[in-house]
Formats: sequence, C-alpha cells, structure tokens
Amino acid sequence: MNKLGFHCNRLHHIEERILSNGLRRGEFYNFPAEDLPELKRQIKRHDIAMSIHAPLVRPDWYPDPPTWTYLCNMEAEKRRLSLKMIELTLQQAVDFGADYVVVHYPSPVHDTDGADIDELHSIAMDSAFQVSRLGEKYGVEIHIEGFGPSPFLNTVFLNEVFGGFPSLKYCFDTGHLNMEARERGLDFCGFTEGLIGYIGSLHLWNNRGLADYRAYRHIPVHPSQIPDEGWADVHAVIEILWSSVESVIFESSHDYPQELGGYDYKEGVQWVKQLVATLSS
Repeated sequence: MNKLGFHCNRLHHIEERILSNGLRRGEFYNFPAEDLPELKRQIKRHDIAMSIHAPLVRPDWYPDPPTWTYLCNMEAEKRRLSLKMIELTLQQAVDFGADYVVVHYPSPVHDTDGADIDELHSIAMDSAFQVSRLGEKYGVEIHIEGFGPSPFLNTVFLNEVFGGFPSLKYCFDTGHLNMEARERGLDFCGFTEGLIGYIGSLHLWNNRGLADYRAYRHIPVHPSQIPDEGWADVHAVIEILWSSVESVIFESSHDYPQELGGYDYKEGVQWVKQLVATLSS
C-alpha cells in the first residue's frame, strides 16, 4: 500500500498520520531545517516511500506563504526566487531519494489586470521550460500542481505544457479543482479526462467551494461527502486515476470540522483504502 500516503510538515505526523493509518508513504514539506536529520532517520527506519512538496525547508528569503510559487508572475524577481527555491528543494530531494517533487504551477496570478495575455503566456511557458530543465539537471521528476484563480488553469494550456515538456507530470488536487469548479465553472470531470496520461499524482481533500476553504482550509475526505451537495466526487476521481498515478496523498489535517459533522478522519482513510484495494484486486 505504499502508493497511498499522507502529507506531513511535522515529525510527529509520521506516527499520527502515516503509521497509525497503516500507510507507508509520506509527502513532506515546510519542515524546520533542524528537523531534517531526524526526518531522514524516521523515513529510513520505517521504510517510508516519499515525495516532497516544495519547499521541504522554508528559506528565510522566500515570501509567505512558503508553498506559493510565482512562476507565472509578471515580476521577474519573484520568478527568480521561485526557481531558486525549487532548485534548493530538488537538491534536498536527491539527498533524501524522493520519488518526485510537487511544485505549484500555474499559481494564482495577482498582476493580470491590464497585462497582455500573450506576455503572460510567454512567461508561463518559459517558467515551464526552466522547471523542466531543473528537474532534468537533478534527475528528479517534477509534478506541477495547478490551483487558481489563474488564466492558465485549463486543459488547453496544460496540454501545451505537457506536450512541450514531457518530463513534467501533473498533480491533480481534488480540493483546489473542486473549488474552481464551484466558483468559476471549471468542468471537474472534463478537466480530469482532459489530462489523463499526464497525471502523475493525486492530492485528496475536499470542500463545497470557497466558503468551506476559507472557514476550514483542507477538509479530510469522508464517505459522507455527497457530490450532489457540492463536494468533489473523490470516489470517481480515484476510480479513474488509481491505476495510472504513482501516488495518492491525503492532503489534509487529521481534524474534521465539528460544524460539518466532526467525523473521525480515519473513517475517510479506511474508506479510500477499501476502495483502492477493490481497484487493485
């Protein structure tokens, strides 16, 4: 079951989120630098397969929030900082033996008002080239995770990226994409089908739209979440992608909002484990 894992940004998450759920994979990010030696020991001790969500360690010189990237931003200095952060993460990925690194791209673009869309497109494609080149330099696979609002969060643009840079893969994020579907009319199922063949990993969390995200951030997946009520259809996405992706990562905390039922998040983990066991048989 090392294809199924949990995201972690604290050492104690290894026991609380990975091992206690009978998993053997983690996606690690934003650790204090002093924790890296112990993180490496724990990963080796428990034989945990791993990926990294950039950055593994937040640099002092990088803007907040640490998981943001500015690869489609008009400001050249911010793009330079993003590429510098990604390169540092790739160096750490080589040291840890990570399977791949997740990078946010395209990220929300705040400076598009009045900007020439052709210029933005040129910047975005150049950033894809730079990221692809870095991955090849270090021999580490890169999965780009898209979230919005961005004029480039669409299958036409992303197919252009993957067609031009075949070393890149896509990280499909159920929560961010469902939010885009609810708030801005993105075709959730069409997006999934439009990128099949390019998707390398899957992030699992849920919401019913922007209001949920603002109130609760990353809500754990749970079998009570009914798509007709606005939740992402997690069952359908896993059914479509399980056989082709390298990993499926629970990207939420282990706290389920009391206002939404206060469920035990482990019920969602077990639900997904049972589903993938059926798909694997």
